[in-house]
Amino acid sequence: MSRSSATRTTPAARTTPAARTTPAPRTPPLAVPSWWGDGGGQDGRGEDARSRFRVDPRPRSPSALGVRLVAQLGPWLVGPGGEPTAGALGVLVDDALGRLVQLASPPEVPGAPQAAGSYGVPSVRAVLTELSLEIVTRPPWSGPHLVADARLRGRDERGAVAVCEVRDSAGRLAALATGRFRWAYRTPGDTPTPTPSTATTAATAATAAAAAGTVTSTGTGSATNTGTGTHGERRSAPHGSMLEALGLAAAGPTRHGELGRLILPGHSVFGTPARTVHGGVLLCLSDLVTDALAGPDGPERTTGIRITHLRPAQASQPVTATAEAIHRDRVSTLYRVSTAGPSDRPHTLATITREPARPRGL
Repeated sequence: MSRSSATRTTPAARTTPAARTTPAPRTPPLAVPSWWGDGGGQDGRGEDARSRFRVDPRPRSPSALGVRLVAQLGPWLVGPGGEPTAGALGVLVDDALGRLVQLASPPEVPGAPQAAGSYGVPSVRAVLTELSLEIVTRPPWSGPHLVADARLRGRDERGAVAVCEVRDSAGRLAALATGRFRWAYRTPGDTPTPTPSTATTAATAATAAAAAGTVTSTGTGSATNTGTGTHGERRSAPHGSMLEALGLAAAGPTRHGELGRLILPGHSVFGTPARTVHGGVLLCLSDLVTDALAGPDGPERTTGIRITHLRPAQASQPVTATAEAIHRDRVSTLYRVSTAGPSDRPHTLATITREPARPRGL
C-alpha cells in the first residue's frame, strides 16, 4: 500500500507546471487585446462592426459617469487618401457614447411603462438621435491605439447628452464627439418572455462564461454585443483599407454628375442585435462618399461631421449614401449627405465639412 501511495503522488507533483510559477504580467490598460490576433484568425467567424474596426468591446472601468474604450490603429482605418479619416472613428465613438448612456439610463420614469426586468431585458434603451464629431488633430495619429473617454453631461426623463474625447497613444487629442440620445421605453408587449428552457440555457451560458472568464458586453441600443462566444471567436480577417473593412474593396465612391454615391451591401456583420446597421458604420459611409466629389485641388480631409438619425437601417438591405456639395470656397467645402435603403426613405442626414489635405497659402 505504501508503494501504491507513493506512485499516486507522482502525477500530483507534476500538476504545477513551470509556466504557472512565472505568470504573465497583467495586460496593461492600453495593450493590444489578445483576441484581435494577427489577422490569421478564423476568417471572420463571429465578426461584427467592432471587430472590423478593431474596437475592443470590453469597457475599461465603466460607470454611470464614464466609459473608456480602446481601438487599434491599422490599415483597416485608412481611407482613400492614405490616412485614417474622421469616418474611421465612427464605431469607436458611437460605442463609447452609447455604452455610457445605456449605463446611465433611468430604471423607471414617472409616466413611463414599468420596468420589464424579466431575464435581464432592460426596460429602457438609449437610442442615438444626433452625433457630432470634430477632428482636433489631423491624422496620422500616433499608434498603436486610440482611446475614447466618454462622459455624461446631463439627462432627464426624455434622454441624455454625453461627450467623448479621443486621444492617440501620444496623448494628443484627436477628436471630440457629442451625442444626444433619447430613451425608448419597452412596453410589456415589446419584451419577449422566454420559455423556462430558454431562461435555463441563458443562465447556464452565463455561469459557464463567468467560470471561463469570458466577457459579455451589454451595451447600447445602437451597438450591443450579445454574442456568447469568446473574444478569440471575434478575430477579424485582415483588411488593407477602410473600404475592405466595409466590404467595398472593388467598389468605392463614384461620381454621378453633381452627386457622389456609395452603396454598402446588406450584411449581418454590420448589424446590431436588432438587425439594424451600426450607427458608426453609417457615419463612416457618410464620410467616405464625399471623396467622390473632391475639389480640383486634390484629396480632402474631413474636419467635422454632424449626423442626425431619422430611422433604423436594416442590416439585411443595402444602404446607399448620396452626397452633394452645397458650398465650396478656397478654405473648405460643405457637403450634405443622406443614407437610404431600397425604399428611398432616409436613414440619416449629415452635414460634413472638409478642407484640402494640403493647406493652401493665403
